[in-house]
Amino acid sequence: MPSHASSAFQPPVIVLVRPQLAENIGATARAMVNFGGRDLRLVAPREFDQALAERMACDGRDIFLRRQVYPDLASAPADCAYALATSRRLRRVKIPPLDPRAAAERLAALPPSSRKALVFGSEQAGLTNEELFLCDAASTIPVTEQGSLNLAQAVVVYCYEWFTASRQARPLPYTPERPATHEEKQRIYDLLSSLLLAADYQPRSRFPEFLRRVKLLFENRLLTHREQRILLKVLRYLEKGIAVKPPGRSPGHH
Repeated sequence: MPSHASSAFQPPVIVLVRPQLAENIGATARAMVNFGGRDLRLVAPREFDQALAERMACDGRDIFLRRQVYPDLASAPADCAYALATSRRLRRVKIPPLDPRAAAERLAALPPSSRKALVFGSEQAGLTNEELFLCDAASTIPVTEQGSLNLAQAVVVYCYEWFTASRQARPLPYTPERPATHEEKQRIYDLLSSLLLAADYQPRSRFPEFLRRVKLLFENRLLTHREQRILLKVLRYLEKGIAVKPPGRSPGHH
């Protein structure tokens, strides 16, 4: 009799950003059904052969047919408490990556009923730096110098690791306070970004990396909805103070 992941654990949403090939989209749905996945979201997909994708999905056909389409990555995981980006090359972004097992364990350690997302970039170019910054953490699959995995193969690896980790993790005996969603957390980062820019943050070229480091403060600890409201309130008071402050040269500005 096959074993299944505990129903107490909500499987991660799978987000494909700008997918190009029908085969990969269908094979992703097929991978998901094997490991308990249910929610497939596509971000700005290129036009593809839907009939071919449906055939490739096999037993994951229903997952493919229920897929949701979003215009950008900011909106796709908006209702998730945690979004984990996957990328073969993290470019020059200084993000300490997790391997797939550590990434799955991180997701399984979240409150069982919380919604989380695994984000995959396009076959050709992966995720942009800006899209990586939108996520809470990043992961990469170690391969040989000559090795490479296509999109659907990468999804299989992460779905398998999630399925294994969720079977070994123990559900919390209580329901903690609701974690802040990706959309709620992004309000904090957006407002903080505008305040820092208004204060003439320097060097401007390293500003995205600095915001990423701010996010790392919450990487190992979920921000709750109540905490998000408190932080947002503080930032709005600061915003109000900046708005009423007489214009002038900022300290240290030359």
